[in-house]
Amino acid sequence: MRATFRAVLIAAALCGGAIDAEARSLDAVKSGGVLRVTVYRDYKPWSWEEKGVLKGIDVDIGAALAKQLGVKVDYLVLRADDNINDDLRNGVWRGSLVGEQPGDVMLHVPNDPLVETANDKIKLTAPYQVESLAMAVEPGKADRAEDFSLFETEKVAVVGATLSDIILLSVRDHKLIPNVVHMRGEDKAAEAFEKGDVVAFYGESALVENLASQSGKPVTIVFPKYRLVQKWPIGGAVQASAVDLADAIDKEIAGLSASGELNRIFTAYGVKWRQPKEEQ
Repeated sequence: MRATFRAVLIAAALCGGAIDAEARSLDAVKSGGVLRVTVYRDYKPWSWEEKGVLKGIDVDIGAALAKQLGVKVDYLVLRADDNINDDLRNGVWRGSLVGEQPGDVMLHVPNDPLVETANDKIKLTAPYQVESLAMAVEPGKADRAEDFSLFETEKVAVVGATLSDIILLSVRDHKLIPNVVHMRGEDKAAEAFEKGDVVAFYGESALVENLASQSGKPVTIVFPKYRLVQKWPIGGAVQASAVDLADAIDKEIAGLSASGELNRIFTAYGVKWRQPKEEQ
């Protein structure tokens, strides 16, 4: 039913000849008194709603950017689409199919030149974090988790059909398969660790760190190395013509970095801030 409804919306938009939203310059943002920030829906620890309150790392960064620019903050909460190109269309330069205006800046965009090349209507802004894959593991077993050898004899939880899952099923000549426990969500993987059903859980670093910080038992975070494991910087995106706004956001991200505010925001969610320049 959801797929049918979505197909109808797409058809309606195409038939109606949807028009790209006009980019707002830095002066327009300041004169309007509001910076509109696009964040993802239900994406802990980056952005989610709890008891009617929007919270998360990206939410706080958006608020900090608005404060530095001397304006208030407003949010477009975006449901993730099929790929980043669709998300950029909905969140940056056209708006959603249900008529919501796009943000002046969208956060949590891969800071990759290929993204900008594939989307000529957007301009990337400065990265503010480097993400990877991480594992939360019982402290006394951390060394053997580094090369995955631990899981030839011990169990590890992971969300199925993710890159983390593919890695666990592939490493060490597929010897880990019997001990890989598939869960429906990272929170369930963390619960299995908490109960002692597994000795570790594996996934995207920020969420693993955030969940581990809430654990009632000792935990160590490790970053096992494997050929499929990469680091990816994340930043923002604005409309391609909003060059002055992009420059201002770059400047403010640098200021938030230098002042320690970015580190404070990440720390508040139990996540280590990995400054992009230091990770290169």
